[in-house]
Amino acid sequence: MTTVAGVALALGVVLAGLVVVLLLAVGLQHRQRTRTQARDARRRAELMPTVHALLDDDGDDPAPGPHVTSAPALLDELVLDLLPQLRGSDRRALQRVLAARGVVDRAAADLTARAAWRRGRAATLLGSAAATDHTPALAACLTDRSADVRSAAARALGKAGDPASVTPLLVSLAGPRALPVGVVGMALLDLGTPVLPALRTALTEGSAPARALAAEVLGVHGDPLATPGLLALLRDRWQPTEVRRAAAAALGRIGSPQATAELTQLLATGPVPALQRVAAEALGRIGDPAGTTPLVSGLHATDPGVRAACADALAAIGDEGRGRLRVLAVGTSPAGRAALAALDAVATARQWRRPVTSR
Repeated sequence: MTTVAGVALALGVVLAGLVVVLLLAVGLQHRQRTRTQARDARRRAELMPTVHALLDDDGDDPAPGPHVTSAPALLDELVLDLLPQLRGSDRRALQRVLAARGVVDRAAADLTARAAWRRGRAATLLGSAAATDHTPALAACLTDRSADVRSAAARALGKAGDPASVTPLLVSLAGPRALPVGVVGMALLDLGTPVLPALRTALTEGSAPARALAAEVLGVHGDPLATPGLLALLRDRWQPTEVRRAAAAALGRIGSPQATAELTQLLATGPVPALQRVAAEALGRIGDPAGTTPLVSGLHATDPGVRAACADALAAIGDEGRGRLRVLAVGTSPAGRAALAALDAVATARQWRRPVTSR
């Protein structure tokens, strides 16, 4: 056997040995992981009766007993997994467990940890635990140097449910470390209707993104008490376009005919097509017949988006609006084409809603 052949054979033997060792290591690791998972599943099963007993307890704000406070750390994981699925007294019972076991206090201390992942995890846990006592600390994390931690803090404030979170959440929309509007918007929606008074106040305070988001969330809730404040934003020509657009859209969602006059004036005078489009859409949502004639006039606008929005709004208003569209749809002008497209959309929607009859 030549020297080259001998070296090749030796290398082959070594490589085969390494492959065998690797396969054995993978097998051992898989076996260990399977055992760990089985052990955790067994321990979870052993702890579930404790969790069920906590949920079934009808006492008034009972303090968890020693069997709960001294249970393994796996109980915390079980409780945190269940919390998002629960509401009312069941959720409060498990939140008391986390507080009694010191989980909430440890998480609060971790909000100032050096590692960003620990700060983010702590914020998430405090949100799940609805730890409203720690609202100021979570609000401080809205300016954290880590974007992930800032987002986690915003989501946690929404889940915790403290109405006092509205102001810091809206403030976080501006500045060098501003949070995305979507993250803050979801947090405000999670806070629910108790924050509506604070959102009405925010219509006249803070940055333009904050006023716009406050208007949008008020519209999503359909809050009729916000109508005067939204109308004031709509009338104010010094407001940024994004704020006036949000106000117009919110008025459309609320559906109050009180806004018809302002919206029709905005549609007629412009001069920003984006504002005209949202005004037309809002008039369609409100459905006030007084908006019919201004919408017909809007069909002759130079902007195709405005024409399309006016046509869709007329179709949404009802029979009178669709009758106007049919009159215009016989022509080949831009207004006629917009009217015909809106009528076609209505016909298509009706066809899809038509029940299928069996033969």
